[in-house]
Amino acid sequence: MKRTGLLIFLLLLTAVVSGCISTGNLPETPSEATSAAARPGVGLPSGNYTPLYTGSGKGCPAGMVGVRFTYHPENGTVESVSLRGSFNGWNEWPMKEENGTWSRTVCLKPGKYEYKYFINGQWVRDMSDDGTGKPYDPEADGYANDGYGGKNAVRIVKGSPGFYVRFDPEDPAYLSVADNRTVVRIEAGKETVSSALLVTDAGNYTMKRQLWWDSGEMWRAEVPFVSPMRYYILVNSTDGGLFAILNTSENPFFNFDGVDRFPQLEWVSNGITYQIFPDRFNNGNESNDALSLDHDELLLNQVHPGRPLLSNWSDPITPLHCCHQYFGGDIKGITEKLDYLESLGVTIIYLNPIFLSGSVHGYDTYDYYRLDPKFGTEDELREFLDEAHRRGMRVIFDFVPDHAGIGNPAFLDVWKNGNRSPYWNWFIVKQWPFLLGDGNAYMGWWGLGSLPKLNTTNPEVREYLINAALYWLDFGFDGIRVDTPGDLLDPETFFSEMRERVKEKHPDAYLVGEIWTLSPEWVKGDLFDSLMNYALGRDILLNYARGHLSGEAAMKMMGRYYASYGENVAAMGFNLVDSHDTSRVLTDLGGGSLGEGPTNESIVRLKLLSTLLYTLPGTPVTFQGDERGLLGDKGHYDEQRYPIRWDEVNEDVLNHYRALAALRRNVPALRSSAIRFYTASGGVMAFFRGHEDEVLVVANSWEKPAEITLPGGEWRVLWPGDYAVSGTLEVPPLSVLVLGRD
Repeated sequence: MKRTGLLIFLLLLTAVVSGCISTGNLPETPSEATSAAARPGVGLPSGNYTPLYTGSGKGCPAGMVGVRFTYHPENGTVESVSLRGSFNGWNEWPMKEENGTWSRTVCLKPGKYEYKYFINGQWVRDMSDDGTGKPYDPEADGYANDGYGGKNAVRIVKGSPGFYVRFDPEDPAYLSVADNRTVVRIEAGKETVSSALLVTDAGNYTMKRQLWWDSGEMWRAEVPFVSPMRYYILVNSTDGGLFAILNTSENPFFNFDGVDRFPQLEWVSNGITYQIFPDRFNNGNESNDALSLDHDELLLNQVHPGRPLLSNWSDPITPLHCCHQYFGGDIKGITEKLDYLESLGVTIIYLNPIFLSGSVHGYDTYDYYRLDPKFGTEDELREFLDEAHRRGMRVIFDFVPDHAGIGNPAFLDVWKNGNRSPYWNWFIVKQWPFLLGDGNAYMGWWGLGSLPKLNTTNPEVREYLINAALYWLDFGFDGIRVDTPGDLLDPETFFSEMRERVKEKHPDAYLVGEIWTLSPEWVKGDLFDSLMNYALGRDILLNYARGHLSGEAAMKMMGRYYASYGENVAAMGFNLVDSHDTSRVLTDLGGGSLGEGPTNESIVRLKLLSTLLYTLPGTPVTFQGDERGLLGDKGHYDEQRYPIRWDEVNEDVLNHYRALAALRRNVPALRSSAIRFYTASGGVMAFFRGHEDEVLVVANSWEKPAEITLPGGEWRVLWPGDYAVSGTLEVPPLSVLVLGRD
């Protein structure tokens, strides 16, 4: 999604050598700062400085490179082409046709990106072959498997951003309210800024270097309150230049009105989340088990018909395991395990779909307003919510607005009556009559005939879906996880309307979007509160815990990650490593497959990874059974979804997760929004937590011990153990230490 009206302060190296440089340093004490800084009725800084005003010129901002994507069709009729990639959350960016060639130029930071073209409303399967043996984009630098049997194209963007500073007060990445503080940040070229100062009419605040990555870094200051203020920013470059980041020449001060338009949800920041896949969690009422069989999608599918299977809790996996092998888990079974979840410190429960559908997973919704009877009754659902709330737990539900199931009454009406159906424009039908399940006859999610795509550009469809979301929030749920939001037609219109209506009625409701990549455009305050942060959990933390990333490489990736999101967003982060859509984390760490015993090394690496997850801003998310040491390979019929065997548990792993909950509960800094990097070398990375840098987290993913020099002062190891330390610290292999100032 594109945002317009960005206010960006840019300074290239050519401006530095223009002669507008002061060799003086920024004031370091409040008294010196006051004499140099503007205050109400006082004026701008004294001395020779270079003003940097808001706005961006033509071309790409500093630190970014213009990259042109092209497609020249050899044959066939092409009506539309969109660009979708890792740089835009796989959302649609339309390309423009001129003289037979479709193209779009995008400003990108140096790095590696994957992308595909979306032609005539359909994904390209293999970007390396357009059907004539030629690539879709002749400028592609390579190709990568897309995970679905096809190939994404790869672009490698090169370039050095040089010296620059960037600030946008409309973007929460630069100005946000977090932990009831006003947080101001600037981005700069790496190691090109020596100091920075936030100058306000309520005082001056030294900015600290917070994060860094290959080409840049983030500087941060916080004002310990939220109220109206006027401000600007002074920056000293490493070569002696003094710069003032100002609003405009006519009105140099920025004005923050003190209104928090993107509030942080503290119940999320303080929370611990547990994901439940209902059919496979716990069977509390065997009398409703058979109700799963009478409305399964296979009974309706005319292209791929079949029969669903009802299994006993410990029956073996079959080829139907993913989607049509039922085991009988239900809402009552979840209620029975609330005390167990409470013992894990769980305060947030995320439920996979529970509404009427034709599958085990529930992502093919038949009725958005009805609980699936295989999971129980509405009375049982209300009892579950009441019991969870009584324990201080919140519950979020899974919502699927992009596509329905073939048993959806509106879709069945279209199947029967064609364009005479009042629901004809609720879907995108290519030919009629059609067979149920024929993905060539109508648009389906990723071409699947069992998942007919909803026409969310239709106001009637939007009203139906958004009202359904409100219905369940009114019923007692506390938030919504949205499935595949980037695949919707016109997602910006849909989700901005949904957010506005949800927050108007339920301001504390949590909105999470299933986006797998680093995609800050979704969390600017108008769409979601958080994304499903696989970009943190899998791309960074999992690979670090595997030993595939050094401490320095992992920290640089984390720097780019935390620089991209507002501090309020990071504090509400839905931080997960695995889920129903991936292999289990212990399997990813080399522990083996379902039915095997995990290796000792995989358990040690799991402890490292989970400890990091529990010590970062946001809510750590555990997929059901991970805390019991379960294994499961997604490549084998989605065996990660196999039912929890409650008579089997790895006590060592279970006790570890319970101890992590106690650590997070007893150390408030671990629940704060503030993070600041300290050092990284070899297998080690270390970062501060808390608004006073009062906690230091040190991790070592290598199989040999390491030693680091501690920050000044006395420190005490809080995890594991309890002992004083200063000067240097030995970090054991494959471990995480949590220290507090003594």
